[in-house]
Order: sequence, then C-alpha cells, then structure tokens
Amino acid sequence: MSVRSYPRLLLPAAAIFSIVATPEGAAAYRPPSESSARAPNRQSSPAIELTGPSVPPREAQRPTLMLAHAIVVRTSPAQGGVGAEDIGKVEVWYDAGIRDAFTALAVVSAAGERVDKRDAAIDSADPSHVSVSVNRLTPGKYTVRYRALSADGHLVSGAWEFEVRP
Repeated sequence: MSVRSYPRLLLPAAAIFSIVATPEGAAAYRPPSESSARAPNRQSSPAIELTGPSVPPREAQRPTLMLAHAIVVRTSPAQGGVGAEDIGKVEVWYDAGIRDAFTALAVVSAAGERVDKRDAAIDSADPSHVSVSVNRLTPGKYTVRYRALSADGHLVSGAWEFEVRP
C-alpha cells in the first residue's frame, strides 16, 4: 500500500469518529425506538449475564516463561552513599539472574583512573550478584559503571556514584 493511499483511508475513519463522538451523531446509530428523546423515568434495559466458557480450559502444555530486562535493586556502596577506604569490593545486585557474557563492573576515580582489580564476576551461589575487587581507596568521588546481559538477551548498563570520606 502506497503512502498516497493513507489519506483515502483516514477520511472515512475521521467521519465515523466525528459522527459517533457527538450526541446527535450517536443517536443516528441507535435503533429507531431509541432515537427519540430519553424520558427521565425510563427504565434501564435488563442486565446481560456473562458466563464463562462451557468447556473447561485445557491444561497448559508448557510453563509460561516471563522475561524482562535486569534491573539494579541494590548496590554496595549505596548509590550516592559513602564507602569506606578499605571497602575491599564493590557489588551490585539485579532483580534476576544475569548471563555471564558481557558482564562488567568497573570503578573509576574522579581523575578518570580505573581503581578496581578488573576481576568482575557473577557470584556462583547467586547469579543476580556481581562484584569486583578494589584496593584501598583514597578519599574522593568514584563512579561505578556496570553492564550485564539479562536473561531475555538484552544488554543493560548504567552507572552510579559513591564517595569515600577521610
């Protein structure tokens, strides 16, 4: 279908919406008995009883698989928080397990120097937990950059900051 044919399709749709959207137009689509003015004491029509299917639903053939992007639920040190000089490691927890491929966790000083030991790893007991070791940190601000591959195959990344005070 060409782009030029879209206006021809939109005109009839716009006409229908404009007729139905007005009270006068809506009356034109009612059966003749309802077209007349409504009386204030008019009784409502009987309610329609809704029932479920007459045949019970079939059992599911396989379990439903729900997939979503991984979301950071906790960090250590906390986002915008204060960390100790001898913290030892920086950690992040996601709301679900993540895949090993493309996992990264880097700690960068305010001067732009990487201060982690480049050993980011997923916890073998908890696949939603990733940590990276750091040497003793000097007072200042640090940025933690993370990247993870969600169970659904989407790459998530971001950053948070924390501060080390003397």
